[in-house]
Amino acid sequence: MPHGHRPYVTACPTGIAHTYMAAEALDQQAKKMGITIKVETNGSGGAKNVLTAEDIAACDGIIVAADKNVEMARFDGKPVYITKVANGINKPEELINKIINGEAAVYHHAGGGATAAAAESEEKEGVGRQVYKHLMEGVSHMLPFVVAGGIFIALSFLIDTIAGIPAEEGIGGATPAAAWFNAIGGISFGFMLAVLGGYIGRSIADRPGLLVGFVGGAMAAAGCTFAEPAGQAVSAGFLGALLAGFVGGYFMLWIEKVCEHIPQALDGMKPMLIYPLIGLAFIGLFMCAVNPVMIIINQAISDFLNSLGHAKIILGILLGGMMAIDMGGPINKAAYLFGTAALANGDYDMMAAVMIGGMVPPLAIALACTIFKDRWTETELKSAPVNWIMGLSFITEGAIPYAAADPLRVIPACVIGSATAGAISMAFGCTLMAPHGGIFVFAVVGNWPMYLVALAVGMVVGALMLRVLKKKVTKEEEAIAEEVAAEA
Repeated sequence: MPHGHRPYVTACPTGIAHTYMAAEALDQQAKKMGITIKVETNGSGGAKNVLTAEDIAACDGIIVAADKNVEMARFDGKPVYITKVANGINKPEELINKIINGEAAVYHHAGGGATAAAAESEEKEGVGRQVYKHLMEGVSHMLPFVVAGGIFIALSFLIDTIAGIPAEEGIGGATPAAAWFNAIGGISFGFMLAVLGGYIGRSIADRPGLLVGFVGGAMAAAGCTFAEPAGQAVSAGFLGALLAGFVGGYFMLWIEKVCEHIPQALDGMKPMLIYPLIGLAFIGLFMCAVNPVMIIINQAISDFLNSLGHAKIILGILLGGMMAIDMGGPINKAAYLFGTAALANGDYDMMAAVMIGGMVPPLAIALACTIFKDRWTETELKSAPVNWIMGLSFITEGAIPYAAADPLRVIPACVIGSATAGAISMAFGCTLMAPHGGIFVFAVVGNWPMYLVALAVGMVVGALMLRVLKKKVTKEEEAIAEEVAAEA
């Protein structure tokens, strides 16, 4: 094999931006170091540029830069270093040197349920990091159901509105076309909690965790209890599905270890009979026991949010600002999950504040680069136009290179712009049923004219803050930036 051939795998929770940014950073750094690599991306469209058995056999080592689980069994016996996707973007040289210097431990697949989250690496993962990765695995699989289903339901409301159906008579199913969109969207949206719980369970315990997570998530959605085992009108919601996924997954992980001691002749019965039966019995009893408590908590949260009234503006400021703090990182994802959880409870205004808060940073930077050119290097100005597209598409990560270059000025400016947009969105009662799509779903936004105003105001405020906070680029800084760009 040619010396210096090292494959990498990159993945991120939604697979929209971080995955490909990490892949590009690793690829460019490898070229600078004279190393040949092959980068597999596990994005929202599935795995691309997949590593073959020959690639893996010939390589010196593998780096898995991911915030969700990837298939690890194929790497058995090879040096593997596992880290978060952000390090693939920000520390590509350090990661490559981990392989060059022999700092990656040999990976041994654990047979039943080893995943990227459970694998050994030199970078020991804390409990919080593992929980985050399991959660993001569930979210990444849940999003397509929520996005598509939410848009279909919103379209049903739009169709009835265009048809002239009065709101007081009930829209979303009055006309045949609206009824079709509403029904199909409702079916897709209805999978949200089951898929979330299912893939959290699978992330923890591999295939044995899938059944308990799915069934537990579905029972949370239905509000199943011992008194009402078939379900009821009140749901245990997002929190119930999270509990089902994590408790069910870790229970099945324990059962797998217990079953390691049964006779080898019964190994074939484990995945088809023993695991499903034990898992279903456990999750059925567990969810019926905890759902009454989760329903009370879920209802209390919903009542509290509905009682806020004008105080929701503060919540809009908080959610919008959080979306701009780390632009795709844990704080951003926490706000996003809060908005998604609110969707499950039928509260659509928080999702609107979340999405507009995530759209502002790239747009504010693009506008500032267009108007205030003396605040940016030539390289930053050339890269700015793509931020118009990324911002309008709700891809906050477009702002990351600018924030990384000058975090103490760019991040506060973006946070202020996003918080402003979130506040205006909440103040005018804008709603959103689809947790993604950016400008392309504005037609199904409740009170979309004011939503456009909120976006425009947030963008302008962010750009003006960048003008105030950022200093003029000196000739020396420009020369350094050009030198770095030339080396890359």
